[in-house]
Amino acid sequence: MENIPFLVTQPDEEVDDDVKGLFSLDRDVVARDIPVEKLRENLNNVCQSVASALGDIKKVGDFKLKEVEIQVEVTAEGGVELIGTAKLGGKGAITLTFSE
Repeated sequence: MENIPFLVTQPDEEVDDDVKGLFSLDRDVVARDIPVEKLRENLNNVCQSVASALGDIKKVGDFKLKEVEIQVEVTAEGGVELIGTAKLGGKGAITLTFSE
């Protein structure tokens, strides 16, 4: 099985699960090999969900939606999470840009 190395935060059961991010001060950054198939599946799920959520948004006022850009973070387990806060500043994130 093919893997891709990622720098991710070390999972730690003692750290509050609400604290996330690649370079959180509460966790160590480690290199993990993420299986390509798992990453592909999780990215596909996120993209399908975003497409479903944005499917009806074609026009805002007099403006047409031309492009959507989202950033995702890869977890130590190979999961993909949307970045919903500016605290990361996009560091280490994968940016996905969709155009119509």
